[in-house]
Amino acid sequence: MDKDRRAQSKQRLRKVLDDRPRRIQMLLERGLIKNASEIPADAIPIDPELSTKATLCIPAVCYQDIEFVCSDCGRPDFWSAGSQQHYFEISKASPYQQPKRCYDCRQKKLAKRLQARADSGYTPS
Repeated sequence: MDKDRRAQSKQRLRKVLDDRPRRIQMLLERGLIKNASEIPADAIPIDPELSTKATLCIPAVCYQDIEFVCSDCGRPDFWSAGSQQHYFEISKASPYQQPKRCYDCRQKKLAKRLQARADSGYTPS
């Protein structure tokens, strides 16, 4: 795994963890957890007012780094807790989404798609 990406992820995580007490209090008030020790120290508690993960039948209560293997190149990679927090709380993505491609393969796929558009004569307006 890319050590620089992991280091950047940890920096973002520290920033988000500053909001940890408020998030834990909200989870306690809504009965999603019984006590704060249910949230691992290195995890980001969800914000039930923002996260699409809070709408599941069995809602997620925190984001943690998820390791996976890229479906294109087979390289191990991870989806950082901070990226998940942005994806589910800011972008409002489907709570059922999981990563399947590493960053490099996602960039290659995007480049191919953009090149195919350019080759077809597509011009954004």
